[in-house]
Amino acid sequence: MSGNAAPAMLGRQVWHELVSLLRTPLTMILSVGFPLVFFILLAALLGNDIVDESTGVRLVQFLAPALASFGVLMATFSFLASGLSEARATGVLKRQTGTPLPRWALIGGRIGAAVLLGFIAVALVIGVGVVAYDLQVLGRSIVAVVVTLLVSSFTFAAIGIALALLLPTTPMVVAVSNGIAIVLSFISGVFMVSGNTPEWMNAIAWSFPLKHMVTLFSDALNPYLTGSGFQWDHLAVIALWGLAGAGVALWALRSGRERSTVSEPAARARVNAADAAPRHTSRPSVWSLLAGQFAHARAILWRDASSVFFAVLFPLLLVAIIPTVNGGGNLDIGGGLLLGSFYAATMAIYGSAVTSFVNMPQGIAEERERGVLKRTRATPLPTGVMLAGRVVAALVVSLLTLLAIALLATAMYSPPAPTAWPVGLLVFVVSATTFAIVGLAVASLVHSAQAVLGATLGTLLPLCFISDIFVVGVDLPDVLDAISWFFPLRHAARAMTDSVSTIASPFPWMHLAVILAWAAVGVVVITTRFRSEVVKDTGRKHAPAVSGARG
Repeated sequence: MSGNAAPAMLGRQVWHELVSLLRTPLTMILSVGFPLVFFILLAALLGNDIVDESTGVRLVQFLAPALASFGVLMATFSFLASGLSEARATGVLKRQTGTPLPRWALIGGRIGAAVLLGFIAVALVIGVGVVAYDLQVLGRSIVAVVVTLLVSSFTFAAIGIALALLLPTTPMVVAVSNGIAIVLSFISGVFMVSGNTPEWMNAIAWSFPLKHMVTLFSDALNPYLTGSGFQWDHLAVIALWGLAGAGVALWALRSGRERSTVSEPAARARVNAADAAPRHTSRPSVWSLLAGQFAHARAILWRDASSVFFAVLFPLLLVAIIPTVNGGGNLDIGGGLLLGSFYAATMAIYGSAVTSFVNMPQGIAEERERGVLKRTRATPLPTGVMLAGRVVAALVVSLLTLLAIALLATAMYSPPAPTAWPVGLLVFVVSATTFAIVGLAVASLVHSAQAVLGATLGTLLPLCFISDIFVVGVDLPDVLDAISWFFPLRHAARAMTDSVSTIASPFPWMHLAVILAWAAVGVVVITTRFRSEVVKDTGRKHAPAVSGARG
């Protein structure tokens, strides 16, 4: 191979992988959109006051580096790991190794695309900071910033590849990688969590590379410091993690762990077993059909490890972490509310919204793309019964999440028992059902599974930051405040937190009225627009489409 052929081959592979990432809505939302939106919202929520009149330094100077670091982490660790694991599980990676393209180009293309995506996230956060919030970029430390980003990116990429090759399934990789990324982000100061972080938590944070990256990046943009911005001790820790990750990844590749995890004999056995199962010849009742759809939808929601993580484990983690690093769960935040009780209530609403508004509608859209829903039209299963079963399944999973959060909050913080818990339970059931109905309405209007995921998740995450879900005690700008009260999430969160307060609150008639109004609108949209087959852009023909891969 000539000297110019190798770089050209690698460049084409990087471009191919980058285009693939850019076409995945979940990847763009969480690795690029989420850090940028979080940055803008926190700047609006916390204010961008001048902290030093003599230099003009604003609060955003200390906010931007941490959120830019989060974008790098998600792109080069979480999504590189999940993408590589999916290619391995589906046999794509194994088939690619049988082509003339060298293995180093295959892996290098994925790494290069992830690094570029991370740099895009950094450029957007820093660029918006400079243009809109007077962020100061210091010339003395530009080289240090670039070197820090490169070393950190390749370190996270190496660890992500090792994780993807070691864990057996893609859902497990998604759950583990995102779990590690989010937990480390909270304890490493990415989200500017105030309060006294316990020493044991600080020790854990300093043991991992993210804390060192955030410190390096923040110090490089700190106008009160001098020097080039290089801190070799922090860079050494990051590089050592990268070498360890690369060593494990190389071992996994040489031991053949990139082979497909699809078991064809097992799959054939499952199909044969299904063919041998007895079939009912009489027409089933509506209740049996509803029960069957409920069991089917519940199994789908629970078998997807990534869905379980974001809808159940992630809220549990936040209930455990946020109050701990902000003064403890028994901290009185006013209005008869304790911090632990507040986050237990809001995280229950958040978990319900993820299950009902994001995961369940995406599952419906994926089945529609595979032609599953179209085939049900030739069965005794009515469309209304099928959708009702999905809504009930989402509600049951949401209630189990609520129970788990209540048990965890009680064990960790021992809050007083809320006297209005029946009202809270009613609000929760109505809210979860409404989230499911509105999610199905989105699936009725948006026909691609990836587009449904982008629309639901892209709506939910920004609303969480302006609806008293992730932050508390912040005065919203009038525009954001008005937007938040228009949607049902803010009403659900407020009614739930009122129900766990030690001070009696009136029955939340207004909150429930708004939530039910959204449910009514959703029902109208579903009954008029829902289709069991994928609608082509021309609107004249109906045809199934190939489901897109999850980010």
